[in-house]
Amino acid sequence: MPIIKSRSRKLMYAGLAGAGIVGLICSGVILYIHLGHKEQLSMQQQRYDERIAQVEEERIRELKAMKSAWVPIRDIPSGSFIREQDIKEVKLPAEAAPDHLPGKDQIAGMGTKIEVRKGTLITQAMLFEEEPTPADLRHREMKSVWLPSNLRKDDVVDIRVQFPTGQDYIILSKKKIDRLESPAFWTTLDEKEILLLSSAIVDAYLHEATLYALTYVEPELQDKAVPTYPPNEEVAKLIARDPNIVNKAEKHLEITLRSTLEEDLGKRRAGGQVHVSEYQASPTFGASAFGASTSGNASGSESYTSAPYTVEAPSSVSTSGTVLEPEMIMSSSARQDQSSEADQILGPSSSDKRLMEGEDTETANAELIFTQP
Repeated sequence: MPIIKSRSRKLMYAGLAGAGIVGLICSGVILYIHLGHKEQLSMQQQRYDERIAQVEEERIRELKAMKSAWVPIRDIPSGSFIREQDIKEVKLPAEAAPDHLPGKDQIAGMGTKIEVRKGTLITQAMLFEEEPTPADLRHREMKSVWLPSNLRKDDVVDIRVQFPTGQDYIILSKKKIDRLESPAFWTTLDEKEILLLSSAIVDAYLHEATLYALTYVEPELQDKAVPTYPPNEEVAKLIARDPNIVNKAEKHLEITLRSTLEEDLGKRRAGGQVHVSEYQASPTFGASAFGASTSGNASGSESYTSAPYTVEAPSSVSTSGTVLEPEMIMSSSARQDQSSEADQILGPSSSDKRLMEGEDTETANAELIFTQP
């Protein structure tokens, strides 16, 4: 028994010693691996830090080399003005960025010549500066100007005048339609433009000219037209003598415009689609109001303009050689409708019958030829 116990004790000690050695070896291996892994991680971390630092340096260099630009955060219509909250900053590479990019202070408060979409780079060529408001700028309502059928609010127009002689002048140029309730519209005029318009209105009243508007195709890109209408000194004197003449003239043009519209609508309701307004205008209507007569009655033909159409009426010559003036009378819509109905019911008048029977070789009624200005 003692011998077995002694041998067992030796085996146990040997096993413990072996286990200890194995444990030390394993511990050493584990420690070595751990230290190696830690060192490897440290080296990787160092490489990562160096790479990050390198990338940051490159980014900083790129940022320093990049230019600041501004883009809208919403669609901005043409002619609108840009606010600070409408734009945001973006960075562009220097080699890809256009020259002379405007800054935020240079963009805010400026108007856009064209429509600028969201995210579009804003350049100086897209902008225009808002002009300071003149001290004599006033809102002006107009109802005596013939307007295009497709005219809309915020459109830009020239106000022109066309005389029966064919002469055509620009009265007001590049005026924005602030408000539109056809046939009336509102715009802004300074003192010089107000006086110029007043002279043109009276001129149109006296000489039966036409006031009409023409729209710009690209108002933000097209230059402002130069007014060519020469103010009439006699009209200026007439305005000075009778300040109410401007109101009278404008009212007359308004009535003419409205009566033509009523005639067109009345004839359309009656079932006949009309393309032009066939009303009669007196060639001496405007002049007779101021004691003036129309010259050139003995000429072969006379021109009459009643907005927005030019009316040419050839004079008739009787068998005796006497020049017969055409009877041209401005009438309202109701009177025209009554006359048309009377002709349909009663037939042609006695004078018309005599003409058809051969008493006159040429018609005594004016042949109306309409041309749109």
